[in-house]
Amino acid sequence: MWGLKGSNLRPSAVEAYPEGNQRHLSAESALYCRVITEGIFGFRPTGLDSFSITPQLPASWNEMSLKNLIAFGGKKIDIEVNRSGSRIKIDIIVNGKQIKSVLSVNGTKTEIKL
Repeated sequence: MWGLKGSNLRPSAVEAYPEGNQRHLSAESALYCRVITEGIFGFRPTGLDSFSITPQLPASWNEMSLKNLIAFGGKKIDIEVNRSGSRIKIDIIVNGKQIKSVLSVNGTKTEIKL
């Protein structure tokens, strides 16, 4: 279930089997995370040490980032997207080290090999 707070869409605490003071979010609330990772960033695992991203930076945003994504054997991945004129700059940082920087058209797929 989704709830509105101001103009922000957020998951609401609704349980399929209520267990004391709504301590858990229902499985449907996990979709909120997928909207960001898969929808806006277009994050898709493609192998045991590779993924693709297809960032969709909204026209009114100058930047967006996804920080501390833990995947691929415990690697800490940061994805930073910044507007650069009519293009976007994508930086991929793994365990604190930049492994890829690319200037791309918004909505274009980029392949990443760790």
